[in-house]
Parts: sequence; C-alpha cells; structure tokens
Amino acid sequence: MTQPANDKKNLTNKNSKRTVKSQIKGFKKQGYVIWWRGFRDDPLWKQKRKFSKWEAFEDLYLEARGLDSTNFQFGHKIVDLKRGQLITSQRILAKRWHWSRGSVRNFLKKLERRSTIIAKTFSLGRNGYTIITFLKYNELNPLNKIEKK
Repeated sequence: MTQPANDKKNLTNKNSKRTVKSQIKGFKKQGYVIWWRGFRDDPLWKQKRKFSKWEAFEDLYLEARGLDSTNFQFGHKIVDLKRGQLITSQRILAKRWHWSRGSVRNFLKKLERRSTIIAKTFSLGRNGYTIITFLKYNELNPLNKIEKK
C-alpha cells in the first residue's frame, strides 16, 4: 500500500531531506530546459529597457551558434564559427542592452574571469568585432539524435 503524500513520516524522513538538499545544491542535477530562440521576437523581450546582467547573459547564450557555421557573415567580415560561438561587437551589445560600451567590456571580462566565456576582440578599420566562445557549451547543451540528422 502506498502512503499519502502528506504523511508526516514521509515529510520527516531523513533520507528524503538529504535527497532534496542534494538536488538543490547540484546545478548539474537540475536537468535541462529546451528553449526556443525565437522567444526574443516576443514584444516582452523587445521592450526598450536596460538589460539586467542575467538578461545580457541569456542574450549572449541564445545568440551562440547551435551548430558549426561556415562562411558566417558579420558586416563585411566572413568567419567560420564553432558550436557555442558568436560574433558581435561591443557597440552592438551596448545598443541592444542599453548599456555603455565600458559596461559591456566589464561584463565580458567578468564572464571570462568566471571561466564562462573567452572573448577575443579584433579591430577592423574604425570598427571592431568580438568572437565569444562559451566554455562547456557542448557539455551543457548536448546534441540529441534529432539535431544530428
């Protein structure tokens, strides 16, 4: 016979408390969410506002390539991007996030110090571009059999 969920024994069981605590502590044990990149077309996302750091991080992550891309065009520059990489400029990010370029630069440096990304900035005449590589992208976003076809 199964016990009801509100049984006091079930709620105070030491093993169940340990399980809940370990699930909360372990980021990797929390699972995955499939997130449609097109949500950025929603009016709620497109509202003019200053992005939070979390929104900026989401924006970068969703901009990263899901698959390797050859001959990817950025302005007049053509590059090959690996899965988990994106090409942008600090000027573009500042405009999109409503931040100063200095704030964008500091944010990217912070993500680098946390070993979340590698950001390489190149100058191209008066303008520059930045290639951002998310570390552990493949580990955190495994390809499933459907995407490999």
